Amino acid sequence: MTNRIKTLIGVNLLLIVAIGFSFVDFSTANKPENLTFFNIENLGDITQFDIDGHSIQKLEDGRWVMDQNIDLAPQKVGMLFQAVQQTKIIEAKGKSIDAGKEITIYISNIPVITAKIHSESDVASFGEINGQAYAVEVPGQFVNLEEIFSPSKEWRDKTIFRTSWKTLKNFDLQYDRNPGNNVQMKFEGQFYSVKGVSEIDSAAVYQFITSLPKTKGSTFEVRNSFVEDTVSKFKPFCIVKMEDLVPAYDVEVGIYPFQNNVFAYFPNTKEVTEIDTKQIQDVLVSWHFFDANDPRKRK
Repeated sequence: MTNRIKTLIGVNLLLIVAIGFSFVDFSTANKPENLTFFNIENLGDITQFDIDGHSIQKLEDGRWVMDQNIDLAPQKVGMLFQAVQQTKIIEAKGKSIDAGKEITIYISNIPVITAKIHSESDVASFGEINGQAYAVEVPGQFVNLEEIFSPSKEWRDKTIFRTSWKTLKNFDLQYDRNPGNNVQMKFEGQFYSVKGVSEIDSAAVYQFITSLPKTKGSTFEVRNSFVEDTVSKFKPFCIVKMEDLVPAYDVEVGIYPFQNNVFAYFPNTKEVTEIDTKQIQDVLVSWHFFDANDPRKRK
């Protein structure tokens, strides 16, 4: 056999090997461990979650509510979406998952995905979807996925004055013992007016409105003892009525300070919550605060 024939045979063998390898998929894109568990292309299409007996729905005004009457904190909903987006499959598991949270995700109001999430610790979570069980994780993070998919009343938005510079319509602050300090603010034309103020301090108005959403309560609860011992016997230090472009954000609240504690009572829902004293100080101002001609601002 001549060297030329040997060379041709060698070349042909290499071609055969190359052709064989061309049919082998070395890509890892389709392997289970490289797939997103929930596999939702556009998270913005999600309109509802059913989790462990709770229904979490997106309303037309953009709010997310649980069980139709609990406004949810944006950060809690954000954590939920982050988990849906980032949960990855590590490897397939042979047996199904017995425990865990049952999850149904709605796309455009249609139930599309049904899954189950169970965590044994911050580093061991499992998911089941389409009849197949997997070990799952959020890459680079130690999180208990089952806890993230565990909605409760603690998910409630605890912001008392849910408003913004662009949506506040009216803010009425009435002091019981010092009515001369009352604040009546409303949006008129292109800016806000305050009763009794001829020249508005726009910086003070902006500072005040942007501070309102920072006022948060602790635990909201119907406390009959508070109503009987306090509301029925004492007038509040002040009453605040706020009206927003989003009607669901309208609120009326009575403020009751006692020693080092400040309580807020909501007559429409009969709920009580405690407020941080530093936060409420930024709300309890007088109309003079908005007066550009106030002598104290010239010092």
